Amino acid sequence: MARKINLIKLIRKQLATDTDLTIIRADQPGDLPKLPYATYKVIGDRKGVGQEDISYRDEPNVLIENRTEERNATISFNSYGTTHDNSYEIAKKLRKWFAHGGSLYLEEIDVAIVDVSEVENRTTFLIDSYDEKWGFDVIIRYLDVDENEVDYFDKVEVEMKLGR
Repeated sequence: MARKINLIKLIRKQLATDTDLTIIRADQPGDLPKLPYATYKVIGDRKGVGQEDISYRDEPNVLIENRTEERNATISFNSYGTTHDNSYEIAKKLRKWFAHGGSLYLEEIDVAIVDVSEVENRTTFLIDSYDEKWGFDVIIRYLDVDENEVDYFDKVEVEMKLGR
């Protein structure tokens, strides 16, 4: 879980830098930034294909167990622009980063793109106005690695009793 959260933060930071946009986590309290901006939200995280890999490393005073599992996370992005068309252009720009521009960065942090959906209109009607937004979803693949110390012992004492 911690690895996923850190990856999402790294991706958001680099995406914001490369696109020169403010990108915030969706569904959180606080003031909204000045338009234009985008939001992201993790809407799914599930086990990927294949078995969990378990390996051990023997240290001087402890045995370390490493469990590595492939995971797929779905991240939803929405863009909010100064106009309907501006919002669409922002969403296209963000999507292109995942489809092309950000590939080298994602490779550096060991993230693969599984799928990027098409940009779609996600405008919603509020009480007396419309919330103009466009968005898309991206599925990333990453490795979740857990490292734990395993209790370890050097000697075992056995008491054997002979039966009749």
